[in-house]
Amino acid sequence: MDESSEYDERALRDSAFRLLARREQSRTELKRKLIQKQWPADMVKRVVEELNIEGWQSDERFATSFIREKVGQKQGRLKIMAQVTQQKGIATDIAEKLLDAMEIDWFELCAELKQKKFGDDDPADEKEWSRQVRFLQQRGFTPEQIFACVNRPRR
Repeated sequence: MDESSEYDERALRDSAFRLLARREQSRTELKRKLIQKQWPADMVKRVVEELNIEGWQSDERFATSFIREKVGQKQGRLKIMAQVTQQKGIATDIAEKLLDAMEIDWFELCAELKQKKFGDDDPADEKEWSRQVRFLQQRGFTPEQIFACVNRPRR
């Protein structure tokens, strides 16, 4: 490796460290951001892999932080899984393992969100019931979780 490429690699590592200092990054995110800054893709791949091996970057650490944040925002498992795997590039098995280890009561989380958004009263009519169900679906809760906390209006 010549002196200029060694200098470039140090500068790339510095750029990666600045991104990691702000917040945890998934490997996919970190590579994308560095490539957007016009760093050569092959060098980015090599440096990010080294940072992972050295423990500076960790998909597990990133995913744990990301999932906790999303649970705190009262998002459901389906939405969290989609975001962490599709948008952030975390392997499905890692995300599943972390979600299972957190032992989150998704029924309770769904009920808390329903109560916060719509109050304790049951929906007055079918239209309101549908609105509440749609809202909770968009937040990533399963039909089973939703129907456990949103009662259908009586006729």
